[in-house]
Amino acid sequence: MRPDLPTKAATSQFVESARMAFSTLWSHRLRSTLTIIGIIIGVTAIVGMTSLVRGLDSEIVGEIRDIGADHMFLRKWAGRIVAGERELIRLERRPDITEEDEAAIRRLSTVQNTDIMLGTAFPTSRQISYRANKTTQDLLGTTERYAAINAAEVESGRFFTASEVANRNRVVVLGKGITDVLFPHVDPVGKSPRIGGLPYTVVGVFEEEVMLLWGQTKDNRVIIPYTSFHRDFDTSPVMDIMLTIVPTTQAGLDRARDDVTFLLRARHKLRPGEENDFDIVTQSNFLELWDQITGSVFLAMIVISSIGLMVGGIGVMNIMLVSVTERTREIGVRKALGARRRDILWQFLIEAAVLTGIGGIFGVVFGSALGAGVAKLIDFPVAVPLWSFFVGVGFSAVIGIFFGIFPAHKAASLDPIEALRYE
Repeated sequence: MRPDLPTKAATSQFVESARMAFSTLWSHRLRSTLTIIGIIIGVTAIVGMTSLVRGLDSEIVGEIRDIGADHMFLRKWAGRIVAGERELIRLERRPDITEEDEAAIRRLSTVQNTDIMLGTAFPTSRQISYRANKTTQDLLGTTERYAAINAAEVESGRFFTASEVANRNRVVVLGKGITDVLFPHVDPVGKSPRIGGLPYTVVGVFEEEVMLLWGQTKDNRVIIPYTSFHRDFDTSPVMDIMLTIVPTTQAGLDRARDDVTFLLRARHKLRPGEENDFDIVTQSNFLELWDQITGSVFLAMIVISSIGLMVGGIGVMNIMLVSVTERTREIGVRKALGARRRDILWQFLIEAAVLTGIGGIFGVVFGSALGAGVAKLIDFPVAVPLWSFFVGVGFSAVIGIFFGIFPAHKAASLDPIEALRYE
């Protein structure tokens, strides 16, 4: 009794079946192309969207890491996905973080530095103009410690001072991209652009940086004292403050976080067992939140792409059933010459897998071209992982086999005598 193991004969049979499948598909090129359009669309969507999401993922993760591995961010609520309106209302009822909280935190022995930031929760956009030149950008209010905490280098001029923050002076430090628009071929330091209709004096210009920060490029930064921001542009009666906290090297992130948590719970008079009425977010929290977002995007992408693949699979099953009918006499001849049911079954399964596999290859090519085209048109980060190629081609071949089982079984089950009589 011959063991059912891969042998040279079995390999030869597989190659011959694949050759026959290619020959059949080539003889019906138009029909085969129309059949695999759904497969091509599905795989194109998978590879194209994967390249865009992976590219954006790499960019965002790099940005989060560059913000500072040891930085903490404190707000009354942050770093979470809100389940609904009721939870949002509950979070908004939390007490605001105050300037007094910041001063108390900065006095902790485990904290090296802090910065107050306004304009991070909801973008505050204003028109910035100088003579005939104008643009619209989001504003960010900070203390004089912003530059040191964020390693922001000033190329010309200086950053604003503690005195200017305390006196609510209308001074601004601009990103290189803003100055290129407002002050072409002119030194912007000392000039007085109008921000939201109010005159501000440019005291410094940041070095050129193209990475993202809070949804805008660093080259488009417009940084003003947080006190001026609150007076001129913040319509809420209480400042919606976010604190950036840098722990001391000796204390480390965990110990500093514990100290800040203990201090704020005491200041907010929380009893043991009560949940915190504030959120402290670290780099790992940002990454976890981003992973949740990208995971949801990937799931939606797979569901949408699967529709195209299913449509393509149904088309493959239809065309394979037609092929079985057209080749009934051929199947009868093969069986009469000694072909086994298994041989016929494998022939049609391989034909279906080859058909959808070709669709997968075209889908990979088109998906990669789609990602590259989007990247070139809108300067979007793109990364095409190698595994997406194998997933696209492999998954399409599996679809072919799955939807080819019924036609292949029907072909293998034909009675050779009845098949030979078929006209």
